[in-house]
Formats: sequence, C-alpha cells, structure tokens
Amino acid sequence: MSGLETAIRNALARSERANAEVRARIYQSARHALEAGLRKQEINDPETMAAQRHRLEATIREIETEERARLAAAESAVRAEPVAEARAEPALRAERAEPTLEGERRDDAGRPAGGTGDIGAIRPERADGFSAGGAAAAGPASGKASGGPADIRPERVAKARRRRGRLFSFLLVVATLIAAFGALAWWVQTSGLLADLRGDADDSIPPARVSGEDFSGDDPVKKALDTQNRFTADWRAVFSPGDMDKLSAGAAGRFEQVGTGEGPAARITSTDPDRDGAVRIEVSPEVLGELGGKNSTVALTVQSANGKPVQVTVECDFSTMGGCGRHRFTVSERTDILFQVTFDRSLSPSEPGHLLLNSDIAGGNASVYLYGVRILPGE
Repeated sequence: MSGLETAIRNALARSERANAEVRARIYQSARHALEAGLRKQEINDPETMAAQRHRLEATIREIETEERARLAAAESAVRAEPVAEARAEPALRAERAEPTLEGERRDDAGRPAGGTGDIGAIRPERADGFSAGGAAAAGPASGKASGGPADIRPERVAKARRRRGRLFSFLLVVATLIAAFGALAWWVQTSGLLADLRGDADDSIPPARVSGEDFSGDDPVKKALDTQNRFTADWRAVFSPGDMDKLSAGAAGRFEQVGTGEGPAARITSTDPDRDGAVRIEVSPEVLGELGGKNSTVALTVQSANGKPVQVTVECDFSTMGGCGRHRFTVSERTDILFQVTFDRSLSPSEPGHLLLNSDIAGGNASVYLYGVRILPGE
C-alpha cells in the first residue's frame, strides 16, 4: 500500500492538484491499480481483498484532507495581498505630497514681506494643491498657470504599478498551469495509466517491485522474474509455511507458525543483527546440485509484521559450495525479494545448505512474515 500512496502523491505533484476532478481521477486510477494487483497475485479471499480496499480508501482520505488544507492556506494568502497593497497606498501619497508642501513653505519664506501682489499670487497656488475649496475657486486656468508640483497625482502612478503587478501575476499563473498540464500529460502517457483504465494492460507482468540495495533499474534478476510470469514450475520450492521442520534458529532468533490476512506464514523475529539472530532455512542437496556453474535466482516472499518498513538481510551457507555474501532489503508490504548466486560446477554438496534470514538488522527486534522460499536454477 505504501507503493500506491507514493504513486498517488507523485501524480498529484505533477498534476493540477487544485482541481478536484483531477484528484478524483488519480484516486480512481489507484483503485483500478489495486484491483489489478489483487487479480495478478491471485488473491481471492474476500476478507483480504476488503482489508486492502479499506486501507487504500483510508490513504485516499488522508491525502485528500491534506490537499484541501493546502488549498485553504493558499486562498488565505491570496486574500491577504490586496489588504497589504491598500495599506501601502496612503503612505505612498503622503510621502510624495510632503516635498511639495515644504517647497511651497520655502517659497513663502523667500518672498518680500511688502509685496501684496506677490502674496495674492501665492495664496491661490497653495489652495490649488492642498485644499478642497481652492481647486473650485481657482478654476482650470489657475491650475494651468501654476505649473507647480500641486498638479502631480501620486495615486495614479501607484494604480498603474498595481495593474502591472497583477498582469505579471496572471501571466505567471497561466505559465504554471500550462507547465502542470504538460507534465500531467507526459506522466499519463509514459506511466501506462491509460492502458490500465482501458483494461488492456498486460496481465503477464507482476505488479510487485523489489526495493533494496541489490537492484538497479535494469537488473537481470527482475527481468528473470517477469519473464517467468511470477513463479512457474521451473522454480524449485525450498520452503512453505507447512514445512516448519526446515527452520532452525540461532541463539538470538525465533520463529513460529501463524495465520495472517495473506494466509499462513512463519513469523521470524531476530533480536540480534548478527548471525546469532538469524533463522536458518534448509536447502536440500538436490536443489544445491542444480546451482553449480549457473547464475541462479533466490526468491523469498516476505512482509513486515507491523506494516512499517524494516531492513532484513539474507545470507547463504551452502555447505561445500560456500556463501553468497550478505544481501540487504527494505520490506513493508508483502513482496518478493530476489538476488542472484553463482557457484562452481565441481562443488556438488552431499549435505543440506541453509539460507540465513535476519528480520531486523537495526536491532529493533522487528518481525517479518515468511510465506515461501524458491530457487530458480540458471541455464
């Protein structure tokens, strides 16, 4: 389910997430993907299917709540911008009007005291610039004759700047929407989402993907699993939940047979990150004999017991054939972890070997469910 949640969040990040219809289509696509995954994994248990659907719906509700909260915060920020501009405009008017008033006072102070004709000329000019009645008394002619700073309208300049700012914001929004639509179209085209919606997706390809340090984008192990259509008769069964006698534990490890929503399983718990905490899985000499001189694939079907990601390791102890190194994987939902092994053809063992599974190398005593172990001999 964490894979579907990640896919939903990535789709929202590349789409017009503010549009409720776009989000609804993404959620519906996730539902289709879940149903396709259940069919491909041949899960027919009604309780298991209902539990998976319920978890997906809970994830969708959580994501939708986050999206609505994000939209509400964005709308509040947009409504706050006009208020800030309105408060700034009176301050701009006062700042531009003040130099004109000081200039006129200096003119008053510099004129001769005995010139009555000059005083009469000054009074209409001051009235034009700073009183409501002065403009009506002087008329249009006085305004033209003055030619002074009183004719300047600071508010008109401020409004023009505001219009240019709004135009720039509008163009920025349009460009962002175009880029978002382009990214969404590209994602839909390359992700195969349209094929899933039409119902013509290739059912031969399993939905599971392994996440771990042992794999790259073109890893041949994943290709081997895909071409084999999950687990065919070519895979040799090494362990199933009914073969508990094939398990043994170190001093700091334990195992038990349990029932889960995915079916019966062996619960593996390691209290030490080293080999003492590992549970040993027996591999028969017949299966080991088929691995000599070949690139073979080992697959373990596991799931985190508490649903949280946990790091597990797998090692080989194949008698005279030797080991295969330590392979580390991160596990949460039920998945198949795979790795390849290569051994010398001449070293055919006469006694069983073992796979060593440690359920938590972080030392947190976490447990995993083991549903099966299989080996695909190479050619």
